[in-house]
This record gives sequence, structure tokens and C-alpha cells, in this order.
Amino acid sequence: MTATVKSASATRRVAFSLWPGFYFLQSLLINTALGYGVSLLYAAASCCVLLVLWQLAPRLQKTLTGFWTLLAASYYPFGQTWGAPNFNTLLAMHATDVQESAEMLTLFPWHSYAVSLVILALGAVALWRPRTARPRWELLHSAALVFSLVCYFILPVHNYLTGWGLTLLETGYPTGRFVRDVIISNQEVMQEQARMKQLARQKDAWTLVSVKPRYHIYVVVIGESARRDALGAFGGHWDNTPFASRVKGVFFQDYIAASGSTQKSLGLTLNRVVDGKPQYQDNFVTLANRAGFQSWWFSNQGQIGTYDTAIASIARRADEVHFLKDGNFEASKDTSDEQLLKMTAQVLAVPRSQPQLIVLHLMGSHPQACDRTHQQYREFVQSKETSCYLYSITRTDNLLAQLYQQLRDSGESFSMAYFSDHGLALKQRGTAEQYLAHDDAFRQNFQVPFMVLSSDDTRHRLITARRSANDFLHFFSQWTGIKTRELVSKYRFISGEPAGKVSVTSFKLQKVDYNRLGNDLFTGADPKLPGFR
Repeated sequence: MTATVKSASATRRVAFSLWPGFYFLQSLLINTALGYGVSLLYAAASCCVLLVLWQLAPRLQKTLTGFWTLLAASYYPFGQTWGAPNFNTLLAMHATDVQESAEMLTLFPWHSYAVSLVILALGAVALWRPRTARPRWELLHSAALVFSLVCYFILPVHNYLTGWGLTLLETGYPTGRFVRDVIISNQEVMQEQARMKQLARQKDAWTLVSVKPRYHIYVVVIGESARRDALGAFGGHWDNTPFASRVKGVFFQDYIAASGSTQKSLGLTLNRVVDGKPQYQDNFVTLANRAGFQSWWFSNQGQIGTYDTAIASIARRADEVHFLKDGNFEASKDTSDEQLLKMTAQVLAVPRSQPQLIVLHLMGSHPQACDRTHQQYREFVQSKETSCYLYSITRTDNLLAQLYQQLRDSGESFSMAYFSDHGLALKQRGTAEQYLAHDDAFRQNFQVPFMVLSSDDTRHRLITARRSANDFLHFFSQWTGIKTRELVSKYRFISGEPAGKVSVTSFKLQKVDYNRLGNDLFTGADPKLPGFR
């Protein structure tokens, strides 16, 4: 009898000794899945929390385990690509339609989903753990409780000692940080959207000084997700821009986007910005309208609502607006940028006395690029998605060539500007699953093409002076000949004059010195990247 009791006790002790290791592995995967990187300290602390809760409140422990398992498994692919939740990820969630969401799910490599399944499997095992007799409170439990509490207070105490104040809700535990970041970022997005809607309905505050347009037709083509080093015309290693590489015009070799995602970048680019905040009523469309231009906005991106995204807010100020996609499920079918040329052809076919502003907003090279190119590419480069991305650049180049010819055929004087909203970063570099996605850690996330083609250009001109999208309205004012008191330019945009220091806005809404960012080169010089030339 005594031997049987000892054997059962030994079996329980062996089983118990396995659970700390299991909880540590589970905690490490969950914490990493939430986008905060690998932290052995907080993985151990989370493990201790699970051990203590199993001793004191096993039902609560299983409830929390189930919740965090589902959340971590769902978020893992996103966390590995975009990191922890921030203003940009919550803004994207608000502004993404059904089609873009479906495309996003096919963007991630298969092994991301494999890890998600592992997280789910570990969670299932943890939920299966039977609760038999109440175990004794042992020294291990006391040590786990003390260690978990110490780890909880590490970050609050550190913040207090460095002068940031004592905030107990700001813990270093990834699960706690995740909840806090989601709540705060979502509040910031909601506040910004409420401010945008309020300002978007207000009358613009432009005060005109003079209007002297040089051309009769002005066209702004807003590209999507085109990083500059992917274009042959801007130094890329692929001859994928036959039109832009040869056409006469002005090409900016060092133009820097305002931010790394569409809504935030264009919100800072196309609106007047005061104290870091876009004034949505004062944008380049309302400036043109105020100057007596007739304005047109044609978009291949979803609008979702009238004022619920920064871009829709600007677009709705144009005299004529048309979206190929409305943003709802029924209307989110695949549409081609080339369909926008039918609209420009109709506008240009009718002679008009007013100066014209035509805006085209493309889907361009938005991930997944293979959906943009209908799975087609011309040259295989490392992976199918990378190959499609380079070919999507060619398709945009072809659209620009057709639009340029339409303008020439109109017989009117014209000037056409093209730039991309932001670049992308290479993910899963050097593998067969390599793809490109939004990021804000590298210079290439902000290095985008910018060119201006006019009816009176006589040569292919390169400008190497650095320019910032934060100064786009100054360019627009000089380009269109619209002078206003609210825009006082310090330099000529189309020139070699220096423009000063350039900052970009991170996904956490922080101003970052562009020169301090790292590099994510797309040159093909790395011997570890087979398939590049």
C-alpha cells in the first residue's frame, strides 16, 4: 500500500515537473506572437503567472489561456510582419475593406500559419490538463509569485526613475502591453477620425494672393506601394519602366514619403499640416477649387464612406468624384487601374475654358502584387510575389505612358505629376516565400518615385536634391501658380536647392530623423539572394 502511494506521488511529481517547461514554451510563443519580439524574462514571468493561477484559480487560468491562445494564434502572422499594434495597424483595420482583408491573409508565408497551429495545439493541451486533488502550496509557487510580481513592476519603476511618472498599468508583460496598445491606439484613431470628419465639412481657409497657372491641365497620379529602387527609371536593377526611363521630364532621385502607410502618408502629404496635425479642410483639391480650377478625382481604391478615411475626405472636395470600388463587399471586385483611363479620356475629349485638375489614385503595387498582375510576371526574381511586384511597376509605367499620350492628343498644355504614397520592406528575404509589406523601420519604406512630365519639356532631367512629401503643398502651389498666404515656400521645389533636414512619421506617430533609419536594399548585390541580377 505504501509503495503504491509513493508511486502515485512520484508520478504526480514527474507530471508537475513537466508543466513549468510547457507553460514557459507556451508563454514564449504567445508573447512573441503579439509582436513584441522574444523576451525570455517575460516568458518566464508569464509562465510563473500560469503556475500560480493554476494553484489558486484553475478556471480563471484556463479562461485566460484560451483567450490568449486564440488571440495569439490569430495575430501571429500579422505580428511577424508589422509588429505590435500601434496607430497605423488600428487605422488600417478601420480603413481596410473586405477584398483587402482577404488579400492580406494570402500575403503571409505558410509557416506563419503553421506556428499559429502550434500555438492552438499548445493551448488545447493546456485546456485539457485535468484538475484532480488540490496540490500543496510549495516553495516553487512562492518563488513564482514573487518573481511574477517583480517583473510586473520593472517597467513602471523604470519609467518613474527616468522621469516619466509612475503608471502601474504600463507593464512590460506582452499580454498587458497588447491590451494597452490596442485601447490607446484605437482611441487615437477614433479621435483623429472624429477631428477629420469635423474639419472635412468645414469651409477651407485658403487666402489667395494670385493665380497664374502655366498649363491648362494639371494631373496628379498617386501611386501605391512603389519603392523607388524597384523602378528602372530611378536606379532600380530591372528595366521595368520603359516609358519613364526615356520620356522627357523632371525626375526626383531623392523624394521621401511622409509616412509608411497610405492613409497617414497621404494625410500628411495632401493636407496643410499645423503642429503635426492635418487640416483636412485645407488640401490641394480645395486650394485648386478656390483658385477657380475644375477638379476631378478618379480612384481605384475603396472609399468605404464619404469622410471616414483621410483620402475619401480629400476626394469628396473635388467637383467630380468616381470610385471604382465603394469599399463594401458587393463592390469590392477586382478592378484595374487601366479602367481609370476611360474616365480621363472622357474629360479630355471636351474642351473646357477653366484650368483643370485631374487626380488618379491607383492600386498600383499594393500587396499582394500578384493580384494586381493577375498572377503574371516577366522575369522571375527570388519568389513569385517579388516577380509580380516588379511587373506591377511595369503596368503602372504603361498606364502613365497611355495617360501621357491622352494628354498630348488633347492639344492642350499640360503637366502631369506622379508619386507613390510610400514604399515597402522585403519580408522573408532570400526565401521562396519572399514578399513585400508595409514597414517603418527602413529608408526604403519612404523612398518613392516622383516625376513631373510637362508638354513643354525638352529633356530628361534628374534632380538629386532631397525633397520631402511634407512639402508637397509647396510644390503644388509653385507648380500650379497658385499663391496663398498660408503657404510660404523657403526654396524652389523643382530645383537643385537644398531643402534641409527631413523627418518621417512612424507607425507610432513619432517624428523620426530619416537619416537614422536602416537600409533594406533591393539591389540584387547580396549573394545570398539567388535569382537577383
